[in-house]
Amino acid sequence: MIQVAIDGQNFPLPDEIGAKDELVRAALAPFVPWIVNAQIQRKDEGGNTLVTVIKRADTKGSAGNVTDALITAPQQMNPAIELWTKLQQEVKLDDPGAMIEWQPAIAEAIQAGERDIECIHASLAYLAECAPVPASLVTLGF
Repeated sequence: MIQVAIDGQNFPLPDEIGAKDELVRAALAPFVPWIVNAQIQRKDEGGNTLVTVIKRADTKGSAGNVTDALITAPQQMNPAIELWTKLQQEVKLDDPGAMIEWQPAIAEAIQAGERDIECIHASLAYLAECAPVPASLVTLGF
C-alpha cells in the first residue's frame, strides 16, 4: 500500500492507484476538489512510498480570460422583466383580450426568466464554495 498525505492526514491507497498521479487525482477528486491544481510529490522511505498532495494557489478570476469574457458578454435583461416592460408600454393591461393574445409570449418569457434565475443560483452556489484568494493583480476597469 502507498501512503497519501493531505493536510497533515495520512491514509493508504492501493498500489495500482497510487502509482500514477492521474489515478491519485481521479480517486481523490470527489473528496478533495482542489486536487486538480495540486502538486503531487513522491518520496520513498524504506521501501514504502509516501505521496504528498500539496494545495497550490489559483488565480480565482483575476485571470485575463475570465475578465475578457465578462467584459465582452452581452448585456441582457431577464426575459420576464423585459416582456413586462414591453407590455406596460404597448398593451392595456386591464384588457383581458389583449392579455389572452399575449399569453404564449408571457409563458415563454417566464420559462426563460426562470432558467436565467437557475443559472444565477448555480453560479452563486459555485462561487460560495470557492475559498477566497487574494488577487495577484488589480483587474483593469474595476
